[in-house]
Amino acid sequence: MQKKLYRTVEALLEKIDHSAGDEKALSDVLHALVEGPDMAGFGVVSGRLYRERPRDYLLIESLGEHGQAIAGKTVGRDYQVVRDIERRRVWVVSPETPGWDADVELQFSDTDSAAILVGRDPAYILSLGIRHHGSADDLLVLLGTIRAAVDLKLREEALASQMRQAKAIQQSLLPRRLPEVPGFDLAAVSLPADEVGGDVYDMQWVEAGVLGIMLADASGHGLPAALQARDVVTGLRMGQAENRKITATVSQLNNVIHRSGLSSRFISLFYGELEESGNFAYVNGGHCPPLLITPGGEVFELKTCGPVLGPLPDAVYRRGYLTLRPGEVLVLFTDGVTERTPAGDRYGPEEFGREGIVQAVTAAMDRDAEGIAAEIIERVRRFGDGLPFGDDVSLVVVKRLTALDHPPAEDLTQFSVEIRR
Repeated sequence: MQKKLYRTVEALLEKIDHSAGDEKALSDVLHALVEGPDMAGFGVVSGRLYRERPRDYLLIESLGEHGQAIAGKTVGRDYQVVRDIERRRVWVVSPETPGWDADVELQFSDTDSAAILVGRDPAYILSLGIRHHGSADDLLVLLGTIRAAVDLKLREEALASQMRQAKAIQQSLLPRRLPEVPGFDLAAVSLPADEVGGDVYDMQWVEAGVLGIMLADASGHGLPAALQARDVVTGLRMGQAENRKITATVSQLNNVIHRSGLSSRFISLFYGELEESGNFAYVNGGHCPPLLITPGGEVFELKTCGPVLGPLPDAVYRRGYLTLRPGEVLVLFTDGVTERTPAGDRYGPEEFGREGIVQAVTAAMDRDAEGIAAEIIERVRRFGDGLPFGDDVSLVVVKRLTALDHPPAEDLTQFSVEIRR
């Protein structure tokens, strides 16, 4: 009987839209419990919903018996029955209940009631009029089952609401439009594995003619990773606003993350500053080495210039330099791209890898940055047999156009290493 009731209540709750908040959801729960055809066998004939206030509980909805005519009535929190409901959270109310007062109770219901306290700030009392022929213990089991199902649903919705808020915060940090840099074409994409992810990118003007480009990957994914990624964006923008050197900014970020106390968490970060001349200074803090691919098929790797951010308080970061020449493509990516694997075990430990990125860029070299990014993402999807991503997948593509208003800048030393195609 208990399992059947739980499954029945759970099925009813699945049909309820919780996005409008707890009170609307509880109103819908009340209607489902009182009017749902599957509940007829459990003896529920009426119902009321009360909202907590400082001194009393306000009746906001009534079904059956007196109906909405009694909405707006109150019952004081000093009433013993209410005190017992608040203390026990599940309570049977009948003439035999200690402190039962006919003058109070009969204005709400002519039948025995079963009360459930749910939610908080404010709390609500869900009171059901029940024609019950079993023992009081059976009725308490029925009430406990309903309360467990309702409370679980409210907690799930509270978590979902927090996730939606975190997603909104994270989305607000991403550039709405990518900056326009003369002589360059830019694209960026970030696809979280969960509702929110730990990957984040940013592009902001540092000063006239210098664009800051960042891609970071917090360990794990979901809400904790998303919040840590948010802190990185905020900290990096503060460093940019103060015109700090990129090594000083990354070192400060590392200290902040280390002091957060989340020793099991870390963030890999790639940050570079692109000049309109094509000169590019960067710091790679334990991130996947970006790839520079030339029209002639040469491939260069932008090596790590320091450890991931977080574990080491005194980590040292150094700058790397390169110059993007006309037609060259720079691809920043997270390990969700390179570590994508096919479905099943028939392929062994094969991964999409850097080679997959090189092949995709080579195939789309004549397309714009957005087209190159789309080609990479499509190949990553196909490589995983179209299944959902197991990790956050993010890309930033920077392509230097071949038609420039000025000649290429003098080449700087490239702290990079060629890898096999």
